[in-house]
Amino acid sequence: MSEEIRPIKRQERPQANKTRRRRRAVFALLTVIFAVTMLVQLTRLYQKQRSYKEKAAVYQKELQQQEERAKELENQVNYTMTDAYAEHEAQSKLGMVHPNEIIFREKK
Repeated sequence: MSEEIRPIKRQERPQANKTRRRRRAVFALLTVIFAVTMLVQLTRLYQKQRSYKEKAAVYQKELQQQEERAKELENQVNYTMTDAYAEHEAQSKLGMVHPNEIIFREKK
């Protein structure tokens, strides 16, 4: 009666090892798939970020140009409100002259 009684689990162990190996393989495969997916997504996000930075640089340059244009227009508006502008327009478009001014015209 001193014989040892072996548990039934010993007979099932090779099958359990196969199951563990399969689980590990599936886990490793899922980990690799997840890592590749994340790498692809990060690459796409990096490309989007780079394109957004390029667009921002273009828009910044355009904004500076528009601000310069706005300053030019503001200066022009201020000039049109001066007496010098009114005098210049009267002379060039209407042909008006000052009372003591002499005009030379070319004969045709």
